[in-house]
Amino acid sequence: MAFSQVYIADVAAPVIRGGQVFLSWTSSAPAGTYFQVYENGALAYFGQRISIWLPIPSGPVRIDIGAVISGFGLDPFGAGGFGSAAGLESTDYSSSLPVTPKRRAELSWLGGYFEGLDLAGFHVYGESKPGGGVNYAKALRTITAYPAGIDTSRFGLGGFGTGGFGAVAGTYDWTSEPLASGVWTFAVKPFDEAGNEGTAVTATVTIAAPPLEPGLFGDGITRLHYTMIAGPRAVLTWLASPS
Repeated sequence: MAFSQVYIADVAAPVIRGGQVFLSWTSSAPAGTYFQVYENGALAYFGQRISIWLPIPSGPVRIDIGAVISGFGLDPFGAGGFGSAAGLESTDYSSSLPVTPKRRAELSWLGGYFEGLDLAGFHVYGESKPGGGVNYAKALRTITAYPAGIDTSRFGLGGFGTGGFGAVAGTYDWTSEPLASGVWTFAVKPFDEAGNEGTAVTATVTIAAPPLEPGLFGDGITRLHYTMIAGPRAVLTWLASPS
Protein backbone atom coordinates (compact mmCIF):
# COMPACT_ATOMS: atom_id res chain seq x y z
CA MET A 1 0.00 0.00 0.00
CA ALA A 2 1.10 3.57 -0.57
CA PHE A 3 0.06 7.21 -0.56
CA SER A 4 -0.22 8.79 -4.02
CA GLN A 5 -1.23 12.22 -5.29
CA VAL A 6 -1.53 11.01 -8.90
CA TYR A 7 -5.29 10.54 -8.53
CA ILE A 8 -5.94 14.03 -7.11
CA ALA A 9 -7.22 15.97 -10.14
CA ASP A 10 -7.81 19.39 -8.59
CA VAL A 11 -7.80 21.08 -5.18
CA ALA A 12 -10.07 24.06 -4.55
CA ALA A 13 -8.75 27.18 -2.82
CA PRO A 14 -8.90 26.62 0.96
CA VAL A 15 -11.46 28.54 3.02
CA ILE A 16 -10.28 29.57 6.49
CA ARG A 17 -12.83 30.42 9.17
CA GLY A 18 -12.65 30.45 12.96
CA GLY A 19 -9.42 28.49 13.30
CA GLN A 20 -10.52 25.87 10.77
CA VAL A 21 -9.83 25.32 7.09
CA PHE A 22 -12.26 23.87 4.53
CA LEU A 23 -10.60 21.65 1.92
CA SER A 24 -12.19 20.06 -1.14
CA TRP A 25 -10.78 18.22 -4.11
CA THR A 26 -11.73 16.10 -7.12
CA SER A 27 -10.24 12.72 -7.88
CA SER A 28 -9.97 10.31 -10.78
CA ALA A 29 -9.92 7.35 -8.38
CA PRO A 30 -13.00 5.06 -8.35
CA ALA A 31 -15.73 5.29 -5.74
CA GLY A 32 -14.76 3.76 -2.42
CA THR A 33 -11.16 5.00 -2.50
CA TYR A 34 -9.74 6.17 0.81
CA PHE A 35 -8.04 9.56 1.02
CA GLN A 36 -5.60 11.04 3.49
CA VAL A 37 -4.80 14.65 4.39
CA TYR A 38 -1.57 15.67 6.12
CA GLU A 39 -0.97 18.99 7.90
CA ASN A 40 2.71 19.89 8.20
CA GLY A 41 3.59 16.23 7.71
CA ALA A 42 1.15 14.88 10.34
CA LEU A 43 -1.84 12.72 9.38
CA ALA A 44 -4.93 14.88 10.03
CA TYR A 45 -7.70 13.01 8.16
CA PHE A 46 -8.44 9.68 6.53
CA GLY A 47 -11.71 8.61 4.95
CA GLN A 48 -13.71 8.54 1.73
CA ARG A 49 -15.00 12.11 1.69
CA ILE A 50 -13.56 14.65 -0.77
CA SER A 51 -14.41 17.75 1.30
CA ILE A 52 -13.59 18.30 4.98
CA TRP A 53 -13.16 20.89 7.73
CA LEU A 54 -9.97 20.63 9.76
CA PRO A 55 -8.49 22.62 12.66
CA ILE A 56 -5.58 24.63 11.33
CA PRO A 57 -2.48 25.55 13.37
CA SER A 58 -1.13 29.09 13.40
CA GLY A 59 1.60 30.11 10.99
CA PRO A 60 2.37 28.76 7.52
CA VAL A 61 0.80 25.34 6.94
CA ARG A 62 1.59 22.75 4.26
CA ILE A 63 -1.32 20.53 3.21
CA ASP A 64 -0.81 17.22 1.36
CA ILE A 65 -3.83 15.36 -0.08
CA GLY A 66 -3.62 11.93 -1.64
CA ALA A 67 -5.22 8.54 -2.14
CA VAL A 68 -4.38 5.28 -0.38
CA ILE A 69 -3.60 2.90 -3.22
CA SER A 70 -2.65 -0.70 -3.83
CA GLY A 71 0.91 -1.58 -4.71
CA PHE A 72 -0.32 -3.76 -7.61
CA GLY A 73 -0.06 -1.54 -10.67
CA LEU A 74 -0.83 1.47 -8.48
CA ASP A 75 -4.55 0.75 -8.73
CA PRO A 76 -6.67 2.30 -5.98
CA PHE A 77 -9.05 0.05 -4.09
CA GLY A 78 -11.38 0.67 -1.21
CA ALA A 79 -14.58 -1.27 -1.70
CA GLY A 80 -13.53 -4.10 0.57
CA GLY A 81 -12.64 -6.61 -2.15
CA PHE A 82 -9.35 -8.22 -3.13
CA GLY A 83 -6.47 -5.79 -2.67
CA SER A 84 -8.71 -3.38 -0.77
CA ALA A 85 -7.21 -0.46 1.18
CA ALA A 86 -9.90 -0.93 3.85
CA GLY A 87 -8.28 -1.30 7.25
CA LEU A 88 -5.08 0.41 6.08
CA GLU A 89 -6.54 3.86 5.50
CA SER A 90 -5.16 5.10 8.85
CA THR A 91 -1.59 3.98 8.09
CA ASP A 92 0.88 6.85 8.45
CA TYR A 93 2.60 7.42 5.09
CA SER A 94 4.24 10.71 6.09
CA SER A 95 7.67 9.29 5.23
CA SER A 96 6.63 9.13 1.55
CA LEU A 97 5.40 12.74 1.33
CA PRO A 98 7.19 15.17 -1.01
CA VAL A 99 10.06 16.98 0.68
CA THR A 100 8.79 20.09 2.48
CA PRO A 101 10.79 23.30 1.97
CA LYS A 102 12.62 24.27 5.15
CA ARG A 103 10.81 27.17 6.83
CA ARG A 104 12.30 27.15 10.35
CA ALA A 105 15.85 27.23 11.66
CA GLU A 106 16.83 24.40 14.00
CA LEU A 107 19.89 24.88 16.23
CA SER A 108 21.59 22.26 18.40
CA TRP A 109 24.65 22.64 20.61
CA LEU A 110 26.55 21.15 23.54
CA GLY A 111 26.71 22.85 26.92
CA GLY A 112 27.74 21.91 30.44
CA TYR A 113 30.25 22.29 33.23
CA PHE A 114 33.13 22.69 30.78
CA GLU A 115 31.77 26.23 30.30
CA GLY A 116 31.83 26.93 34.03
CA LEU A 117 30.45 25.38 37.21
CA ASP A 118 28.05 28.33 37.57
CA LEU A 119 26.50 27.91 34.11
CA ALA A 120 22.86 29.08 34.29
CA GLY A 121 21.67 28.92 30.68
CA PHE A 122 21.92 30.21 27.13
CA HIS A 123 20.68 33.22 25.20
CA VAL A 124 19.72 32.72 21.54
CA TYR A 125 20.07 35.77 19.30
CA GLY A 126 19.17 36.33 15.67
CA GLU A 127 18.46 38.74 12.84
CA SER A 128 15.30 40.67 12.04
CA LYS A 129 15.85 39.90 8.34
CA PRO A 130 18.33 37.81 6.36
CA GLY A 131 21.75 39.46 6.30
CA GLY A 132 20.64 42.21 8.69
CA GLY A 133 23.16 41.36 11.40
CA VAL A 134 22.61 39.59 14.71
CA ASN A 135 20.79 41.76 17.28
CA TYR A 136 22.45 41.18 20.64
CA ALA A 137 20.23 43.75 22.37
CA LYS A 138 17.33 41.33 22.77
CA ALA A 139 17.43 37.53 23.01
CA LEU A 140 15.00 35.52 20.93
CA ARG A 141 14.93 32.85 23.62
CA THR A 142 16.45 32.13 27.03
CA ILE A 143 17.12 28.47 27.69
CA THR A 144 17.80 27.22 31.22
CA ALA A 145 20.88 25.02 31.53
CA TYR A 146 19.33 22.60 34.02
CA PRO A 147 15.49 22.74 33.97
CA ALA A 148 13.90 21.81 37.29
CA GLY A 149 17.39 21.46 38.72
CA ILE A 150 18.05 18.27 36.74
CA ASP A 151 21.70 18.01 35.76
CA THR A 152 21.75 16.74 32.17
CA SER A 153 25.53 16.83 31.83
CA ARG A 154 26.33 13.92 34.13
CA PHE A 155 27.40 10.47 33.02
CA GLY A 156 24.48 8.56 31.51
CA LEU A 157 22.52 11.73 30.77
CA GLY A 158 24.85 13.74 28.60
CA GLY A 159 27.64 12.67 26.26
CA PHE A 160 30.29 11.57 28.73
CA GLY A 161 33.65 13.04 27.77
CA THR A 162 32.24 15.32 25.04
CA GLY A 163 33.18 18.42 27.00
CA GLY A 164 36.67 17.23 27.83
CA PHE A 165 37.97 14.90 30.52
CA GLY A 166 35.99 15.37 33.72
CA ALA A 167 33.75 18.01 32.16
CA VAL A 168 30.86 16.33 30.36
CA ALA A 169 28.18 18.04 28.27
CA GLY A 170 24.46 17.94 27.55
CA THR A 171 22.67 18.70 24.29
CA TYR A 172 20.40 21.71 23.84
CA ASP A 173 18.22 22.70 20.89
CA TRP A 174 15.98 25.52 19.69
CA THR A 175 13.60 25.96 16.74
CA SER A 176 12.73 29.36 15.29
CA GLU A 177 9.42 30.78 14.16
CA PRO A 178 8.64 30.49 10.40
CA LEU A 179 11.20 32.53 8.45
CA ALA A 180 11.39 34.25 5.07
CA SER A 181 13.70 32.86 2.41
CA GLY A 182 17.36 33.84 2.69
CA VAL A 183 20.51 33.16 4.71
CA TRP A 184 19.94 33.80 8.42
CA THR A 185 22.60 34.08 11.11
CA PHE A 186 21.99 33.07 14.72
CA ALA A 187 24.17 33.18 17.83
CA VAL A 188 24.14 31.36 21.17
CA LYS A 189 25.79 32.79 24.28
CA PRO A 190 26.12 30.95 27.60
CA PHE A 191 25.47 32.98 30.75
CA ASP A 192 26.26 32.37 34.41
CA GLU A 193 24.21 32.75 37.59
CA ALA A 194 25.19 36.43 37.80
CA GLY A 195 23.94 37.06 34.25
CA ASN A 196 27.38 37.46 32.71
CA GLU A 197 27.52 36.21 29.13
CA GLY A 198 30.26 34.19 27.51
CA THR A 199 31.52 34.13 23.93
CA ALA A 200 28.94 33.83 21.16
CA VAL A 201 28.91 30.84 18.83
CA THR A 202 27.26 31.62 15.50
CA ALA A 203 25.63 29.52 12.81
CA THR A 204 23.99 30.30 9.48
CA VAL A 205 20.83 28.64 8.14
CA THR A 206 19.57 28.85 4.56
CA ILE A 207 15.80 29.05 4.21
CA ALA A 208 14.28 28.35 0.79
CA ALA A 209 10.49 28.30 0.99
CA PRO A 210 7.41 29.69 -0.78
CA PRO A 211 6.49 33.32 0.03
CA LEU A 212 4.52 33.97 3.18
CA GLU A 213 0.91 35.18 2.92
CA PRO A 214 0.31 38.94 2.39
CA GLY A 215 1.07 41.14 5.40
CA LEU A 216 -1.54 42.19 7.95
CA PHE A 217 -3.22 45.59 7.84
CA GLY A 218 -3.13 47.89 10.85
CA ASP A 219 -6.01 46.07 12.56
CA GLY A 220 -3.76 43.03 12.93
CA ILE A 221 -6.52 40.76 11.56
CA THR A 222 -7.27 41.33 7.86
CA ARG A 223 -5.01 40.74 4.87
CA LEU A 224 -7.41 41.76 2.09
CA HIS A 225 -9.54 44.92 1.73
CA TYR A 226 -12.09 45.77 -0.95
CA THR A 227 -13.97 48.88 -2.04
CA MET A 228 -16.88 49.10 -4.45
CA ILE A 229 -16.74 51.51 -7.39
CA ALA A 230 -19.07 52.36 -10.27
CA GLY A 231 -19.85 49.48 -12.54
CA PRO A 232 -20.36 48.01 -9.98
CA ARG A 233 -16.83 46.68 -9.52
CA ALA A 234 -14.78 45.61 -6.54
CA VAL A 235 -11.24 46.92 -6.07
CA LEU A 236 -9.07 44.59 -3.97
CA THR A 237 -6.13 45.87 -1.90
CA TRP A 238 -3.47 43.86 -0.09
CA LEU A 239 0.02 44.33 1.29
CA ALA A 240 3.22 42.74 0.04
CA SER A 241 4.30 39.39 1.42
CA PRO A 242 6.93 39.66 4.19
CA SER A 243 9.14 37.38 2.04
